[in-house]
Amino acid sequence: MTVIAEKMRRACATGFVLATDLADYLASKGMPFREAHEVTGKLVRRCEDRGTTLEELELAELREFSPVFSADVKSWLTLESSVKKRASTGGTAPAEVKKQIARLKKALGAMPRKR
Repeated sequence: MTVIAEKMRRACATGFVLATDLADYLASKGMPFREAHEVTGKLVRRCEDRGTTLEELELAELREFSPVFSADVKSWLTLESSVKKRASTGGTAPAEVKKQIARLKKALGAMPRKR
């Protein structure tokens, strides 16, 4: 497999892959997740109507949908932040990816070689 980072980044920019992160942000501020999901859905709709992304929304516009938003929300709306936050076993956080690679190398090394 060959990973072409720039193509992956462009593909991520075409959808709303950070929508869950936005809902998680609101939930981390104490908003019940069902409400956070609803607010995020409305923001996604706004972006779709305008042809923009969540990352392009200004803080003032986010606050039109919820006063819970503060300046730190921008740090949640990056691909890098999203990847790093997925630190559970098998997640996308760099440390977890390294663990999975190590496990795979070990498993492959233990496999009998065909002759």
